[in-house]
Amino acid sequence: MAKLKSQKEKDLKELTEKLKTAKAVVLSEYRGTTVKDMDKFRSTLRKERVFSKVYKIPLIKKALEANGINAASVDYKTPVILSISEDDETVAARVIKGLSKDIKTFVILEAVIGGKMLNKQEIMVLADLPSKDQLRAQFMSVLNGPISAFARVLNARAEKMAAAVPAVEAAPVAA
Repeated sequence: MAKLKSQKEKDLKELTEKLKTAKAVVLSEYRGTTVKDMDKFRSTLRKERVFSKVYKIPLIKKALEANGINAASVDYKTPVILSISEDDETVAARVIKGLSKDIKTFVILEAVIGGKMLNKQEIMVLADLPSKDQLRAQFMSVLNGPISAFARVLNARAEKMAAAVPAVEAAPVAA
């Protein structure tokens, strides 16, 4: 069933607003995906706080151009699902890449990050990066490494001193 012009305008406005706040937008092909696999795809993305919806290509192009993004490369002859993350630049690409191992019909086509279109190879590199939380944890472990080592040295020294105190107390006093 064809959409009314008012519905198309509403969809364009919705997508344009979502793209304004998006940190990452991943365009994926889903041709041949079963309903069960599509539900799994959407529920997995929803758990990671990633919005996903199927839009027509002309609507995607208009919304991207309305946000100042060059959409010349967005000219697919296949159905496309948009996955939009407002929290993290890598989460959508990482989740879709992981899901595409199980659901072979999903293929990442392109993405938009920081107002720049990225091709499939660039997205795959991005998908391999750890999440922001993992990077923060790695950074904190690097910062805590020297401090922890210093604390262990002080603790070992204190234990040696504590072991020496009874020996000194038991030694006869020279008069």
